[in-house]
Amino acid sequence: MIRIKAFALIVCSMCFFNGGFAQPWFQKSSFGGEARHRATAFSIGNFGYIGLGHINSAVDVEYEDFWKYDPASDSWTQISDYPEGKCFHVTGFVINDKAYVGTGRKIDGTYFKRFYEYDPATNVWTSIADFPGSARRGAVSFAINGSGFVGTGQTTGGYSNDFYRYVPASNSWFPIPNLPAAVRTSSVAFELNGMGYVGTGNTNAGSTNDFWMYNPVTNSWTPRASVGPTTRQEATGFSLNGKGYIGTGDDYSSGNNFGDFWEFNPSTNTWVQIADFSGTARRYLVSFVIGDRAYCGTGTNGTNFRDFWMFDRYLSVVSEELKKANICVYPNPSSEKISIDLKSVSKETKNKIEIEVIDMTGRLYDVTYKCEEKLILDLMTKESGIYLLNFKVDGEVLLQKKIIKS
Repeated sequence: MIRIKAFALIVCSMCFFNGGFAQPWFQKSSFGGEARHRATAFSIGNFGYIGLGHINSAVDVEYEDFWKYDPASDSWTQISDYPEGKCFHVTGFVINDKAYVGTGRKIDGTYFKRFYEYDPATNVWTSIADFPGSARRGAVSFAINGSGFVGTGQTTGGYSNDFYRYVPASNSWFPIPNLPAAVRTSSVAFELNGMGYVGTGNTNAGSTNDFWMYNPVTNSWTPRASVGPTTRQEATGFSLNGKGYIGTGDDYSSGNNFGDFWEFNPSTNTWVQIADFSGTARRYLVSFVIGDRAYCGTGTNGTNFRDFWMFDRYLSVVSEELKKANICVYPNPSSEKISIDLKSVSKETKNKIEIEVIDMTGRLYDVTYKCEEKLILDLMTKESGIYLLNFKVDGEVLLQKKIIKS
């Protein structure tokens, strides 16, 4: 059923296109805390979390706050502060609906190896066994089959490539083989189809675009295809619907900031470029995944950010379909009725469309139609003026049409 219904005045997440790619990025409510970079992000169940981080400009500021994001209401709520206090470049992973967060650094140069477990049911952080390697910042982590894996990063002695496995059941750490590549910091890591992946980062020779797969069954690393043609560090990455994604970052610390994004297919060991990140190009963007969507925010290009974005590949395809469908709204202007012609839209998409109507003052309407190829909007009782039709799928505005009541 297609519904034309009442709703409050909203800021529309319009879908644009860049570089010939369908645009999968949709802006959401800004991060609840202050703008920052080198933050930490993870998701538990239906909620995402971002916290910690710092600003290093004329006045250095570091943070200990954490915030929970609810995608259903597109809202942020502050949770308990991190018990280690203010710090940045901390890593974290999630196992069985609990987060495990640790390592990092303070502005005064102190490096940490302490780790904490966060339980969202009680909103309580609990100290667990320290990370067994050297204290560090800029480490990466992923979780596979009830174990967490943490490695790389920068210590007081330089960059690292060592890795360790954490088992919550015994609160124990165990060494695994080092990443068989250059020591590094500010890399990207994620789990995909039961394998761990680590790539990019800052090495002693500069930024890199190499990419590695860890197999927990064989306890071994295998090189995979490099991440695009450009070396990068301080990027973000995540896995979603059987694919891996890496993007943004820069080519050297405080260097040229990137906005490009790349998609990895593990079955073919190939990367393809997709639509650029829709926010400002930056480094230290952080991300997490909830269901079939990824969410990214914060970071810096010299200016610190708190904008927040949703990534949804399915909606980008639907958006492109609606754009190409050339939906007709006629006659326009009209004093009586306006027809909405949807015959060029696929049945699958038509069944998911919700059409919202709003006037320029926020006046509300509530009209319901059956799913048909042509819908009739009665304007007889409406005041003269400009109205907007928002074509929404899964809560996102993918197309907008302007109509005029004469």
